[in-house]
Amino acid sequence: MTFTDDQAGRLTQALQKADLDTLLPLVREQLPVPPGQAYTLLRLIFEQAAQEHINLLYPPQDFHPWLLRAASVNQSGSEAKPNTVRLRVSLLSKIYSYLVEQGLLLRHPLQHLKRPPNERKSTPLLDRADLERLHAQSQDDPALHAALILIDQHAFRVRELLQLQWEDFDQATGAALRPHALTRLSDAALRALHPLQAQAGGTFARGRVFPYRYERDLRAALHLACRNANVTYTPPGDLRRVALRDHAFTVQDAGFARADGERSLAKATRLARGLAKQLDAEKGQATKT
Repeated sequence: MTFTDDQAGRLTQALQKADLDTLLPLVREQLPVPPGQAYTLLRLIFEQAAQEHINLLYPPQDFHPWLLRAASVNQSGSEAKPNTVRLRVSLLSKIYSYLVEQGLLLRHPLQHLKRPPNERKSTPLLDRADLERLHAQSQDDPALHAALILIDQHAFRVRELLQLQWEDFDQATGAALRPHALTRLSDAALRALHPLQAQAGGTFARGRVFPYRYERDLRAALHLACRNANVTYTPPGDLRRVALRDHAFTVQDAGFARADGERSLAKATRLARGLAKQLDAEKGQATKT
């Protein structure tokens, strides 16, 4: 979506005034949750910002600690769980990322924000055999199958999938332009995309690659495929961690920025593999007791 001057003005003004009612309709396609849920998660942050006259478009220097405090309180006044805080902050971060992409912000206000640690997961990441079964099951849905292959072969994020355009592909080299890298797609990924490209007009294909308007649309298709494949439902973010666990990616393969990509990729890979080892160890310990 490209903003008109009027839309851009309303968006930036809504952030300046902490006006969530005006803001959400303008950014809802960028958020991974339905607008109603996004409103519930962000409402207290925006209300507190309005009360304290915090300019969310150009926040003050102490914004990070202020935001973490605001995101840590529930409507009832109880303390929010770490994953809830992370989700609230993530939604606001996605809004800022969109403004940066649209040229409405020069700097991301949440860059280098230290978020609360993830709550420990109780189930291990999907194993490779189950993932392969899911891939086989999804072949009846070409769009979902292509999305799953891109996640597995190149660690695509959901936002990248939703924004991917046929114009982003170099037909001669099989490379795809991503927000931070140019990735030469694997043969498996190119094969998975072929039915979608044929439906969209072959070499003349234009517009969005995938039919999903929102992340929840992709999640709904994935949930059905997991159920049909008799595989534990695994959200796209966890499938990306499976890919990082199982594959030795280069920075370009996984779409990381060239400047800081090696460090970021190494950290993401360590986290994915470390989580797998931790959960496997816990599973083994449980079987002994």
